[in-house]
Order: sequence, then C-alpha cells, then structure tokens
Amino acid sequence: MCGKASVSHLSWAEVFAYASSFTPPSALPQNPKNRINLSPSRLRRKSEPDSMVWETLPVVYADGSTDQPGEAIWPFLPVYSEGKLPTNRQGRLISTANARLREDEGAPFAPTFMGSWRNGLRVVVLVSWFYEFDSRVKPQVPYAVFPLDSPFWMMAGLARWTRMPDGSRQLTAAVITVNPNEVLKSVGHHRSPALLQDEDEALQWMRGNSGDELKLLRPYPDESMGVEAVPMGIKIPGNEAVDLPPPLDKP
Repeated sequence: MCGKASVSHLSWAEVFAYASSFTPPSALPQNPKNRINLSPSRLRRKSEPDSMVWETLPVVYADGSTDQPGEAIWPFLPVYSEGKLPTNRQGRLISTANARLREDEGAPFAPTFMGSWRNGLRVVVLVSWFYEFDSRVKPQVPYAVFPLDSPFWMMAGLARWTRMPDGSRQLTAAVITVNPNEVLKSVGHHRSPALLQDEDEALQWMRGNSGDELKLLRPYPDESMGVEAVPMGIKIPGNEAVDLPPPLDKP
C-alpha cells in the first residue's frame, strides 16, 4: 500500500522538463510545499469534526489538450461522502487512500473507484519517495522507498472532483496498488504503489483510451528501486522534525 510519502523540493518546471512529452499549461502554478512526512487527510481528534487536517498530493491530469499540474486531496472522496472522509454504516472511517488493483476478480477496482475508472479520470501522482513498514517485526521498522533512475516517482492514481464544505470544487485522488516487487518483499511489505516506469507510460495512463492502460499497473523493476531505513519519528503524522539518512537528506 501507500499510506505515507514525501514531497521534497519538487518543482513543476522540473516535472515538465523530465516528462517532456507532457503538454504544460501556459503558466505553471506555485510549486508543491516541501513535506517529508505526508499522510492522508485526518482528524486530529476523532470526536471533533472541526479538527480536520486536509492533505494534498501533487498530481498531473489531462485537461483538454493540456496536462494540468495541481494538488489533489488525499484520500479519494467518494460520491457518498461529498466533502467529508468516508465512513461505513456504523459511522467508522474507512480508508480510500489506495485503490487496490483486483487482478483476478472481474472489475479491476472496488465499486468506490469504478466510476472514476469508467470516466477516465486518471492522474499521475508525484512524490519524491514513499514509506513502507516492515510488518514482520514489532515495532514495525519504517523504510523510505526511492527511485534510482528518475528524480521522483510517478504513481498511477484514480481521481474525482468533489464539492467541499466551503463550496469549493476540489480534485481528490487514490493511489493504485499492485503486487510488490522483490525489493519491497525484502522489507516485509505485501503491496506496492503502481509506479509508472517512464513519461510515455505516464502520458498513456492519463490520456490513453485503448483499454490497455491496466497493463501499465505491475510491479516496478527491482534494479531501479532503493530502500533505506528511517527514524521511527516518521510514523507520527505531520512530524517534520525527522533527521533522514543519506541520500534522503539532500534537496
């Protein structure tokens, strides 16, 4: 799965220079805020709705002839939870941060995400690295997972527009997950974000209509993925006072 990530000194100019097949807008927005400890949106105190902390991920999505950079609320907000974190019938929060690819179960995603899949609202989620936790040990050891052959990860995501309590219209997104590669298995993890392997795959994911886009969702090559153990403090949502090891400590 992908439940925690970093956006470190990521600039839109860098994104469009690297992904040169993308078509940028005439003017780029403000660069994403630097955050080494980014978790899905959450309530600081579950009993207080006003303690909501909305978190966003940088994304690129097709908008007519332009590949539009922007920020998407994380997690995905379904139709039935307009402007609020989704809950089940008992009122308990449910996780829609990830959309698991159902490889052998008919429909490729859970019903919550199928509307976005059918409507073709697919986004490329951009992060510097993501974190996974070794489930084989207690307490679980956190690892940063970073690319060795590109300046940032390009993750496949599903999105929808939602109306927020203040009346604004906001994009929301879920990161698609697939089976892990051997690198992630080696640190005790059973799922992986769907990592697009180059700019052409990213463009096909956003704009493709051939029906072959699901073939892009597979484990990432082992030789192009690095992992590094990080301090336990990264487990605390919003905690930015974490001393990361090399090479993560460099802009």
